[in-house]
Amino acid sequence: MSDKNDKSLQERLLSLDALRGLDMFFLVGFAGIFSALPELFDTGFFNWLAYQVTHPEWHGFTAWDVVFPMFIFIVGAAMPFSFSKRLNQEGGKRKLFKHVLTRAIVLAVVGVILWRRPITDLHPYYGLYSVLYRIGFSYFFAAIIMMNTGIRGQVSWAFGILIGYWILLRFVPVPGYGMGDFSQEGNLVTYIGNHVSNFLSPDFRVVLSLNLSTSISNALLGVLAGHWLMSDRKGNEKALGLLIAGIALMITGLLIHLDFPINKKLYTTSFTFLACGISAVFLSGFYWVIDVKGYKKWAFFFVVVGVNPLTIYVANSLLNFNAVARVFVGGFDFGDANALVFAITAAAVKWLFLYYLYRQRFFFKI
Repeated sequence: MSDKNDKSLQERLLSLDALRGLDMFFLVGFAGIFSALPELFDTGFFNWLAYQVTHPEWHGFTAWDVVFPMFIFIVGAAMPFSFSKRLNQEGGKRKLFKHVLTRAIVLAVVGVILWRRPITDLHPYYGLYSVLYRIGFSYFFAAIIMMNTGIRGQVSWAFGILIGYWILLRFVPVPGYGMGDFSQEGNLVTYIGNHVSNFLSPDFRVVLSLNLSTSISNALLGVLAGHWLMSDRKGNEKALGLLIAGIALMITGLLIHLDFPINKKLYTTSFTFLACGISAVFLSGFYWVIDVKGYKKWAFFFVVVGVNPLTIYVANSLLNFNAVARVFVGGFDFGDANALVFAITAAAVKWLFLYYLYRQRFFFKI
């Protein structure tokens, strides 16, 4: 739904909005710019930047890999703030559960719609799955855990799922491949997915994938960050605690990588720890600069994006921003800079679209 008079906007933790905005604008704006840079500057550094907005074929890690884990982490970090308000309203936990369930279902449905395929002609591999489905899935189960356990329980679930997933993929043998095979063909996730596809439907291959479980931990680690930010500790202490925790998670992920490789497609334990660690470090910096030190003006660019993340994600799929960009620069020849100028213009059009909605106090919510 839309809200044209969002009084709660001023009560939000601005650093969360700004970091969410950076994350989303990296997806819809900076990625295109980075991809275009090598056409103008064909150097090792700019080729490396362009590579950062691609996914590795299998094992490995790039900046592009952290976009949606960071978004899920931020979703989790916001939950203690929003849930504390909703639980104090009439209806309490029961009303909150309905809200959580509705939100998860709507995200899954919107994700299918964005494939631009009718329900009878879904994606041949992903079927009913989408990134929004993963976000809704992780949000729903993290919410259930959060509503029914305390912080210790949430810690146990977050780390228990990650350790359990590691143990399953490490020690459960796959017929024809044995134990601990993390190749594309021989891992347990692929084996189970193939069976779901054969015996149920290919449309459920990824929707019921084992690797969705670690996304719950992704969200729960964000929830724990949110609890920390809601605590009565001083701002500097909160920022430092997040920084230390983030570095610790990153180191843990890199150590686990020695046995269980960093892999986004498998959403491995090492990948989840690394991505959440990076997210915590970024949140620490944003929180300290914006909410502790009070330097807020620079963050406005990202806040405009961060308060309307679903809007720009959906609009980026359904609207032709490139056609608008061509109106401004399509008639000019910038030589080797053509791709870069076009990418910058398209990114600017998207931001101005969100700025217009921001000025109108229009915030699309589920």
